[in-house]
Amino acid sequence: MIGKAEEYFPKVYSSKRKINDKGLVHDARFNRFIEISRSSILSGGVSQLRFSKDIDVQSGTILSFPFPIEDILSTGKESILIAVSGQNSRIMHIKTNGKIIATDSLSFPRGRDTVHFIHADDSIAFVRFADNIFSLQFGIDSIITQNLASQVLAVESHQNGFHCISRSAGGLIIRSFNKHGDIQKETPFSPMGSIYSIQSTQNAILVLSTATGESTNGFLLDLRTGKQDMLFFPGSLTTTVMWENDEKPVLSWISEDEKGINTISIQQQGKQTNTLTLPNRFTDALTCRIIDNSLFCLFSDGICEIDIESNSLESASPISSMRVFASGNPYIIKLNDEYVITMKNGYMFLEMTPDQLWWLRRFIATSGAFLIPGIILLIIIIFYRRYLLQRRFLEAGLELSGMGILIYLDSEGRLIKVNSTAKSVLHISPDIPLHRPIRYYVSKSHLSELLDFIETALIERKPMQKQITIGENEAVKEFIWGATPLFGFAGSFAGCILSGIDITEELEKKRLTNWAQLAHDMQTNLSIILLNAQQLQIVDEKNIIRQKKILSQITLLMQRVRDIVTVGREEIASYSPNDALLICKDVIEEFDDQLYPNAKLSFSGKPVMIFCDPIKLTRGLRNAVENGMRALQKQPGTVDLSCSHDDRFVYFKIKDSGIGMDDHTRANMMKPYFTTKNSQGGYGIGTMVMQKVAELHNGRIEIASEPGKGSVITFIIPLLTSKPDAS
Repeated sequence: MIGKAEEYFPKVYSSKRKINDKGLVHDARFNRFIEISRSSILSGGVSQLRFSKDIDVQSGTILSFPFPIEDILSTGKESILIAVSGQNSRIMHIKTNGKIIATDSLSFPRGRDTVHFIHADDSIAFVRFADNIFSLQFGIDSIITQNLASQVLAVESHQNGFHCISRSAGGLIIRSFNKHGDIQKETPFSPMGSIYSIQSTQNAILVLSTATGESTNGFLLDLRTGKQDMLFFPGSLTTTVMWENDEKPVLSWISEDEKGINTISIQQQGKQTNTLTLPNRFTDALTCRIIDNSLFCLFSDGICEIDIESNSLESASPISSMRVFASGNPYIIKLNDEYVITMKNGYMFLEMTPDQLWWLRRFIATSGAFLIPGIILLIIIIFYRRYLLQRRFLEAGLELSGMGILIYLDSEGRLIKVNSTAKSVLHISPDIPLHRPIRYYVSKSHLSELLDFIETALIERKPMQKQITIGENEAVKEFIWGATPLFGFAGSFAGCILSGIDITEELEKKRLTNWAQLAHDMQTNLSIILLNAQQLQIVDEKNIIRQKKILSQITLLMQRVRDIVTVGREEIASYSPNDALLICKDVIEEFDDQLYPNAKLSFSGKPVMIFCDPIKLTRGLRNAVENGMRALQKQPGTVDLSCSHDDRFVYFKIKDSGIGMDDHTRANMMKPYFTTKNSQGGYGIGTMVMQKVAELHNGRIEIASEPGKGSVITFIIPLLTSKPDAS
């Protein structure tokens, strides 16, 4: 399939700002930019680094070094690795304030110029010196190097490690290393040329080779089956790109015909090749890269963008200042909403301007004789498409229950369409037919206010909004209702859209906030009562027992008050180091055996120190344990609170032998105000406390339960070994 490129496209790129003699590194991990300046004023070269949060602001930390820096790599928020090239090639681990942590210059070849970092993960990094690859184990004050591969011809980094091509026993071999530097897979193959490159996706590795630079051969290795498919096409190594679509590899390359016209070819495995011919002003292709769903191709005289989903040319923009990148190896990256072309000794910001009238410009250039009637027809089509878009949006919205209540009435007030949420509120069952006047569906007394609103909207035919209470039996809900009139293609009234948003929960939250203020004030009174009850000097044994019960009930009441304060106010966690096992012990010891004689409480686990808010975490776990005891329904049973951990999380598990939960209860348990104990005075506050405590610690809660088999509630809290940054 061959498509002819035209002169006008939806996007136009131009040079916004160009910086000469400086390299740019975007450290996405720590959201900062590192600008590298290189000079030959001093013997052996001099380099300067500037660290900045905003590349457009000429400020930040500046470090100067009396040697040439070839490459850099971040190892932490305040530390980086520096690769120094030249006669004294070495690796330096430094702080961003300039302090040297460690250096290694003895393990690498001397006098080599090519030094590049490949990959980093935690406390290990990989670097290529000429045709060798080394691992770097960097600690507090040392760097330990190890040679992983020699006679390397090409290398490619990926998320979980890297692949490389090396010479081996007269042939070549692909070695796949994981992020720890261990070899995962080796695949030998026969030599194909003198220059090699390697690319990979999740399921495939692409090996390319060339001897002339004008044509490319190679093979595609399927990582799942080990099958190799041989390839040959008239493209260069630097402009060939691979990605995946539906777990199948897709290849793209740029080729030039005998007339000097460049074409971009895109081929998915097992499908035909799509080819786009570029305007003849684009000649010298430099490199290509996939960003989001677009293929960006850089030329010495401009930039092209191709949408890889529709295989359409989105931009073919001439940029004269691109010539400065012709002698280097440019690389295009996306920073926020703008693009930057960068190489070792310069970078340039691109400005993208949408050309909303590109189609009109192309139309004028190709169909000038039919311009006026064509414009008229186009206007009619646009209005008609907008009308159809409005209808499609309406129909799609009526299928989505997450959009709240949606009701579509025609100009006569008949119910045409309604979404599932509205059917539930209005009690419209599947056997009730539509296309009847709206009064037929909202005739019940508790919907009278809504009916008045709808009839007013049909008469006045203008946007309206009103808060309406809908109550039936014990269920009373507050809604914000809106009415939006619809008009047809010719401007006639076509009906209206009614929307309703349930604000009951928001109102309840406001009420709970007021209760939280009252509960906060009550804590002082309860504290005074508790203090006086503790100081009573009682000799009679029966009265001592009564005193203990009074103290227990006061303590329980204060816990309830604190629960209301917890869910009713915005709070932040006050982190401090704590033993998870001691927290479990404190939670279990809060419960009075006399109040729960049927429940056997226990705690277990291994000690582990974490940074958390012990008061809030204890409060959340206590509510979970209390729910487990209630699940016993006063029958003999057990409730166990245990803690365990791995490298990332601490797991607090509350396991009970109670009645368990059905699917409905389990699915709704963590929703605000949900409770199965309405008849016992429950309000769902306990589960809200549990949820909020987990959120305050950036964790989550998982629930496992079956009717008759008990329940397991698991608090999954991040394992923090130091106090988190307040920012």
